Amino acid sequence: MNKIKKWQNHTGPILDSVKGFDVIECEVCGFKHIIPIPTPEELEKLYEEEFYSTEKPNYFKDTEEDLEWWETTYRNYYQLFEKYCPKESRRLLEIGSGPGYFLKCGKELGWDVLGFEPSKQAYEYSQKFGISVVNEFFSENNADKYGKFDVVYMNTVIEHLPDPISLIKATKIVLNPNGIVCIIAPNDYNLLQNILRENLGYEPWWVVPHHHINYFDFKSIKKLLERLGFEIVESTGTFPMEFFLLSGDNYVGDDKLGRECHFKRKIFEANMYKYGREQLNMIYKALAKQGIGREFVVVGRKTGD
Repeated sequence: MNKIKKWQNHTGPILDSVKGFDVIECEVCGFKHIIPIPTPEELEKLYEEEFYSTEKPNYFKDTEEDLEWWETTYRNYYQLFEKYCPKESRRLLEIGSGPGYFLKCGKELGWDVLGFEPSKQAYEYSQKFGISVVNEFFSENNADKYGKFDVVYMNTVIEHLPDPISLIKATKIVLNPNGIVCIIAPNDYNLLQNILRENLGYEPWWVVPHHHINYFDFKSIKKLLERLGFEIVESTGTFPMEFFLLSGDNYVGDDKLGRECHFKRKIFEANMYKYGREQLNMIYKALAKQGIGREFVVVGRKTGD
């Protein structure tokens, strides 16, 4: 039986211990996260000054290399959002807009877009696209300064935050009635990871503090959204990269092999988007029902007011 750990107002069984941090199944929050949680000051320094230079030094180069694939993926997401937004009301806020390509894609598709990006380096990079980006963290304190939105989108953001609950609450402030939030984040402690760990000798490579504070999966993100006043309307995932590990391509700690596996995934998706986009979306939705997908893509519709 796992040891129960308490830290401040958080408590739960310890799942893993890595680099002086424990991952707990938090009974208070309803999802897994590390303790101790880094201070806001530590995180501000990381994401405002260091993230793209020290944590992801190849991010911009790799994104440019993958741009055709990213743009096809982004267009697929916008098509998903258009199911829930009338043509006359398509205003989108991206939290953590990075280099700005998602907003650029939306603008080209006729959406009114705005981003929040705390990294000065990423913010400056995005300015060449002629999109509106605020060089700040998004929070409840500034949520009502920029009007209302039909969609709030955040891709690989909530795993980095000390208080994702407050962030999701802030999205409700800016959403129009029946507006939607789309959250994409790593699907961690999933079925395939557990198979690799329990049967094939893999360590929990997905646990990376300080970098990732929270460890969500399909079930925990849906429960959190429902608890905070959202109705789940879409649930899908991304390509399960663990398939490569289960096929013998151990890319953990091997960036070169990891990149090669990523290229194979790109080719697969490029062909499917071109010749079977609807079928690809059905495949990922079916896998999501089993809790499978490297990231989850969950859309919640604001209920009430």
